[in-house]
Amino acid sequence: MENTDLELLFRPRSLAVIGVSQDPTRGGGFIWSRVLHHGYTGRKYPIGRSCTEMNGVPCYRSVTDIQEPIDLAIAAVPAGAVESVLADCSRKKVPFAVIHSAGFAELGEEGRSLQEKVIQSARSGGMRVVGPNCMGIFCPEAHLNTIVELDEGDALQGSTAFCGQSGWATEHFIAGGSARGLKFSTVISSGNQADLDLLDYIGYFGQDPKTKVICAYTEGVRRGRDFLGLASRVARKKPIVIWKSGFSQAGARGALSHSGSIAGNREIWFGAARGSGIVTAEGFEELVDAAVAFTTPVLPRSKNAAVMAEAGGGGISASDACEKLGVEVKPFSSQLRNRLEGFLKGYLPPFSGTSNPLDLVWLPMETALTICTKCIELIATEMDSIIFMSYLPFHVPETRPKYIETLCQLRDRLRLPIFIVPPYASRAAEGMNEFTVAGLPAFPSFERAAKAVSVTATYREWASSS
Repeated sequence: MENTDLELLFRPRSLAVIGVSQDPTRGGGFIWSRVLHHGYTGRKYPIGRSCTEMNGVPCYRSVTDIQEPIDLAIAAVPAGAVESVLADCSRKKVPFAVIHSAGFAELGEEGRSLQEKVIQSARSGGMRVVGPNCMGIFCPEAHLNTIVELDEGDALQGSTAFCGQSGWATEHFIAGGSARGLKFSTVISSGNQADLDLLDYIGYFGQDPKTKVICAYTEGVRRGRDFLGLASRVARKKPIVIWKSGFSQAGARGALSHSGSIAGNREIWFGAARGSGIVTAEGFEELVDAAVAFTTPVLPRSKNAAVMAEAGGGGISASDACEKLGVEVKPFSSQLRNRLEGFLKGYLPPFSGTSNPLDLVWLPMETALTICTKCIELIATEMDSIIFMSYLPFHVPETRPKYIETLCQLRDRLRLPIFIVPPYASRAAEGMNEFTVAGLPAFPSFERAAKAVSVTATYREWASSS
């Protein structure tokens, strides 16, 4: 199957916003304000009949009045006007359109009929359509963001791609993910998916060299057999994480009225998805946690983990969580324990244990990093990943850069993924973000870090055996 080339959709050289107004909180005014605010660098054209100019840019009555070629049109007009607008875009030979407008298949048969007419009008000119009923695009490289406001530091280019059938889920993933340290390559709010759908986006993300991890929220999957086949091929090169909703009776009704999607059977979905190498998430937290987990440039070689923490209770809870997930926290060999004891006896009191989990009690500030570094070097001789918690880089932020630098060097030299847990997440948002950005995935709890080890190890096992 050939993948659809979506390069000009995500990185258009020129765009037109159709339906602009002076009100930046509604429709085209909202979209136009975001195009300006985030610094889109291509040529931009406001289209509207109530304005002569927008922020000093001349306003056109129709896209056909523009002499220059247009790569992307964003339609934010009432549903009844969309067919005419897209007909103009087809005549103009615009290759891509985003229909921001709602009022289509999600409203029932009448809306579905209108949606089909709109898509037919687009196809008559060879145009591909995102939506309708969607929030549009976020592409940091193009400085194009019509979805959710972000601070400048959170809008830097990264390697996580996302497709969200819900505008809320897409906003939430961008905002919540960026707070955790995720950086994005391309994001699409896909809405009703009347034309371009999850298969098209996964195919593009799979070939995009800027994308390393693919994530999605979906309420229904069209072309199921083709999709699973494509996902299986893409997942051999890069992980795909999908949160699918709408399995309950109420959820299925909601999916139909929200995006016009038929949700499907829960057991069939999970079985088919996992067989195709898709990492399945149940809920928003699992989706973001999995995306964060795959920011590590080194995946676990097996489900064999060490827990190293300055908290005995945390180590125990991590071990319990690992066991439930099939992650083995096996005892260190007698040789390794002897080496740990020989090293630690000069630093820690004798009641500190040297088993797995390794309880480091409370490390002195002046020797903490030295102790952690040596313990990780020793543990790496037997274990394939480490869940690590230390107070100092979170309680004393000025120590954090050195911790991050040292742990990254260890990770790369030892080829050992290190998953970070703060002493308490409620006061650690900034630190968790910085660790994750550096490729040391950070999680709010030991239990969620254990799930990250399980997810990444399971994926690597599948990908290497395929």
